[in-house]
Amino acid sequence: MVPSTREKSSISNFRAWAVVFVLLILTIVAFIDRSSISLMIDPIKKDLNVSDIQMSWLQGTAFAVFFLLGSLPMGWIVDRFSKRWTVYIGVTVWSLATIACGLSGNYIELLIARCIVGLGEAVLQPAGWSMVAKIFPKERLSSVISILTAGTQIGTAISFLLGGYLIAEANQLSADSGSFLHRFEPWQLVFFASGIPGVILAYLIFFAPKEKVSPQKKETNSSNGGALQYLIENRSFFICHFLGYGFLCAMVYGAASWLPTYLLRSHSFDIKNVGLAMAIMAVPIGMFGALGAGWLVDRSFSKGKNSAHFSHFVYRALIIAIVGTIGFCFNQSALAALISFGIIQFLQPFAGVAGASIQIATPEAYRGRISAIFIMFYNALGMILGPSFVVLLNDRLFNSENLGRSIGLNYLIMASIAAIFLAIGKKHAATIVLKQKS
Repeated sequence: MVPSTREKSSISNFRAWAVVFVLLILTIVAFIDRSSISLMIDPIKKDLNVSDIQMSWLQGTAFAVFFLLGSLPMGWIVDRFSKRWTVYIGVTVWSLATIACGLSGNYIELLIARCIVGLGEAVLQPAGWSMVAKIFPKERLSSVISILTAGTQIGTAISFLLGGYLIAEANQLSADSGSFLHRFEPWQLVFFASGIPGVILAYLIFFAPKEKVSPQKKETNSSNGGALQYLIENRSFFICHFLGYGFLCAMVYGAASWLPTYLLRSHSFDIKNVGLAMAIMAVPIGMFGALGAGWLVDRSFSKGKNSAHFSHFVYRALIIAIVGTIGFCFNQSALAALISFGIIQFLQPFAGVAGASIQIATPEAYRGRISAIFIMFYNALGMILGPSFVVLLNDRLFNSENLGRSIGLNYLIMASIAAIFLAIGKKHAATIVLKQKS
């Protein structure tokens, strides 16, 4: 239950949780729109006559670059303007851009539309984190933001589970000569089906309470250097926070990028079985891991452990380092790898706790920008360093097709570095929390 003593909001308990539900729905929609293209690679390649590398730009680069570059201006917008309208416009823009993907007649049009999808989605995390920080007490934020981050896994799962069904239905509609939709290719219809719900569901964000911007916030926001100055003044906390959780993200991206290849190459898994195993490990296990981490950290924080958001993941990172090393370096069986990966998937979800820590440590006027900087940093570090680090280890140390030891060393090295930064940051986390409470 949300306590009635919330100092920043007087909205009802029901409405507070309804806002979380709305943001969760929009997060799921975002990841359906983001992931739906992965099921349509071959049909798009055939119709638009493009290469694998061009398709990889559509899947990752086009989206990621604009998502990351858009994070900073979106954070500034979140701090300066209505969060409700910011989210509404962002959801509408990325949904219309998804529909535009379906209307694309050539590769360039599709590439531009994917870029706009990434730009629109850049608003949701900083805005969502800032919104819930206003209506929930600090002792509940890890749980609440973990619920939102679980939406990313739910959305990815739904995109895969419904993707096949949508493609089958689209094939029938496209083949029906009497239908208006006959003029579209099946992959175009899937983009329409993915994008249209977001245009409608975007209106739900207005269920959130209208913001009342205080004179103090207006005055603080008028200073362009305020957020940067706050980062500099509290640099010890933010360096440890960004790098600690950033190396955890690199660890996650590195293992997730190469585990399917490892199972295919070294254990002769069928591609369908690999997909099923990854879905089971990543979705229900990862989702419950995220919710469990949020609950445990909130419980510890409410009992006066001001460094809980750091100390909890020091222990998790060290356990991950041990489990990953044993499962992938000392034992080369597929069963050991899958059991280790499942345990790690439960332990590694950090975004909810890391996001809550940022909200607690940051004044309201700067939350959008500093959250956006963190989101951009940890995603960039993860996407750039993670996958390449595993390959670098494999090429330099093992020179082998067997990626198991490289994945194990990725867990050992990245998790250990993360644990060191978070352990150093514990005292700075406690200090900044005390400052915010005073």
